[in-house]
Amino acid sequence: MHTTTRRFAAAALAAAAAVLMAACSSDTPQASTSESTSESTTATADAAADAFPVTVTGMYGDVTIESQPERVVTLGSREHELLYSLGIAPVAVPTSWKGYDYATGPWAEAAREAVNATPETFDTSTIDAEVIAGFNPDLIVATYTDLSQEEYTLLSQIAPVIVRGADDVAYGMSLTDELTVIGQATGTSDKAAEVIQQIDDEFAAVRDAHPEWAGKEGAVGFYYEGQAGVYCETDNRSQFLASVGLSTDLLASLCAGQTWVSLSAEQLDQLSGFDTILWQTAATPETEPAIEGLPLYASLGVTQKGGNLWITDETLEAALFANSPSSIAYSLSALVPQLEAALDGDPTTEIPVYADPSAA
Repeated sequence: MHTTTRRFAAAALAAAAAVLMAACSSDTPQASTSESTSESTTATADAAADAFPVTVTGMYGDVTIESQPERVVTLGSREHELLYSLGIAPVAVPTSWKGYDYATGPWAEAAREAVNATPETFDTSTIDAEVIAGFNPDLIVATYTDLSQEEYTLLSQIAPVIVRGADDVAYGMSLTDELTVIGQATGTSDKAAEVIQQIDDEFAAVRDAHPEWAGKEGAVGFYYEGQAGVYCETDNRSQFLASVGLSTDLLASLCAGQTWVSLSAEQLDQLSGFDTILWQTAATPETEPAIEGLPLYASLGVTQKGGNLWITDETLEAALFANSPSSIAYSLSALVPQLEAALDGDPTTEIPVYADPSAA
């Protein structure tokens, strides 16, 4: 929500409170709840504005943001959902790879509506500075992208640009770090801390309920052009698995700094040590029989333990990829029961098939 909008809402609440107080007779006038809320909201907005200028450090150095941004443009596939969680409505976001309206998945619709966000969408397959400048941004958020130095320098002539940290690989910044940096840049650090704590609590509840998962190795797998593969430990999906208590040490060893690893049919035995693999099959249903038909599939340790899990719902597949504040609860509700079955060590246990109830 923009600062102007916050102050307008606060003024409206104060006016309503004044009318209510005038209508009520009392020997001892008391401040109404609405008036107190109004003053608190205004004070919070003013405090955020007073925090500027702020300096944020990214992979291309420091960037200073002189005043609280009111027109934010995002360049990656999930930053807008992080902004929603912080109470901010971006003015423009990249077109959804899934074709969602406002580039917003079903899991984030309530969050979008809560901040009255109706962002314009634009193609980011190439960075078009003229298009981005047309949105008149005062902040560009590119934390979940692979923005080059040249592109960064060009866009910085339009508005301050925040990017991933110097130690982060492309598309590998942790959700906690990303929320922290965006919170600093938008004057919403306190809210970011609240969101981070809420996410931590959600994951901690799962870990506490499943201490037996500690040390078990997990991965998210794919099948492309005849080769199976896994996403590496820095990937959003792998970060989700680590957050529920699974180990990604085997992934890190297998990947050796890569973003993903593809394996030929003869190399498939490198996946044998995993306790569970979540195979993405929603968009390509033919993937499951193709993987099951690979010569080494039946002999894999993960197969013999019944640890292969097939993600057949497209919304769940997209939510797991997003790994945003609003998608995490959605993914947990679907995947925890499936992981319980996949990780019990019994190959005869039937893994429940998840179907998005909103798609019915």
